[in-house]
Amino acid sequence: MATIKDELIDYLNRMKSFSKNSKIFLFSHCLVTIGLGIFNVIFNLYILELGYSTTFLGFLISSNLIFTAVFLFPGGAISDKIGRKNTLLLSTALMFLSTIILGIVTDKYILLLANSIRGMSNSLIAIVIAPFMMEQSNTYERMHLFSVDAALRSFSRMIGSLIGGFLPALFAFVVLDLKIQYQYTLLSAGIFTFLAFIPLFSIKEKKRITETPQKGDLFFDRRVFVLQFVFCSSLIGFGAGVIVPFFNVYFSQVLRATSAQIGLMFSAGELSIGIASLVLPLIVRRYGKVGSTVLTQMVSIPFLLLITVSSSLLYSFVGYFLRTTLMNMAHPAQQNFYMDEISEHERGKANSLSQFGSTLFRAFGSNIGGYLLATGNSSEAFQTTGIIYVVGTVLFYFFFRNRDNRG
Repeated sequence: MATIKDELIDYLNRMKSFSKNSKIFLFSHCLVTIGLGIFNVIFNLYILELGYSTTFLGFLISSNLIFTAVFLFPGGAISDKIGRKNTLLLSTALMFLSTIILGIVTDKYILLLANSIRGMSNSLIAIVIAPFMMEQSNTYERMHLFSVDAALRSFSRMIGSLIGGFLPALFAFVVLDLKIQYQYTLLSAGIFTFLAFIPLFSIKEKKRITETPQKGDLFFDRRVFVLQFVFCSSLIGFGAGVIVPFFNVYFSQVLRATSAQIGLMFSAGELSIGIASLVLPLIVRRYGKVGSTVLTQMVSIPFLLLITVSSSLLYSFVGYFLRTTLMNMAHPAQQNFYMDEISEHERGKANSLSQFGSTLFRAFGSNIGGYLLATGNSSEAFQTTGIIYVVGTVLFYFFFRNRDNRG
């Protein structure tokens, strides 16, 4: 039986085998995710500070998600045409452009346009990450590459959440207007996104060979598997859309938390996800990819409901912390499981379809969530999400329990 020391040595050896391209990507992804962490803490609060309603905020979020979903299929074709490296460059450039516009302009129509451009960027990065990591790894280190990427993203979001939470207080020494403090903070997020753009030029991508589709690919024997996976992803995305984009609004408006407190909560959640993601390969080895996903998602649901049953910020923080960790920690295993079942030249299309379903239904959910919060029905939003999570997770188990594997 392997000791903890043996497990650690094996883990480190697999990390050492990451390719140079993978390491460059991980570094760039960290920088862009720090910017994302800053953005996520402040953006909703900024929109409300501009005087817009929670209903408009829900519409703004859904427009981003709808553009993300709609652009997934042309985005997949673009990724196949221009390559993974150029897709990463294009996505980062669009992210930088949209963040700067959102941090400067206050007109609602331009806000909608810029947030839609951000949605296009989101779709490109969502499409390219999993196929890129599959192409840059082999079975020996692949699960660890997915897990390390998830962990680094979480640590980076943690740093970004801390920065986003405390920057407005620092800018208060320069300017008293809270709206301008938020604008400066959003522009700071844009700086990190620009820095993420630079290392991507160092990636050396080999020319990909186009294969002829054969029986067993996405539109043959695998189509039932893909549709089942997409259906489960869409359900979870719908449930998430109802409340997850509004966590900071709930904490701010219902529990009266400050931006610094929200930043601390978000960063603590990301730190925990990062640590859990690093442990994930060991959990997968015992319970399998499907088993790990089902176990962690189901256990997370009571903690989601804990957030809303208490008026105490402390208890809500504990609920948020545990829900966020458990619901997100197995995502790399789930994504790796999906990609393993699809042939290489079909992964882009399969991933586009999965992301499309999840993102589109998340957009529908965010409209519902925005309405529920605007009408003072936040408890119903949490309960709706919990019910949908249960249904999506149970279906995932019944669809894929016989396909599970460990490693």
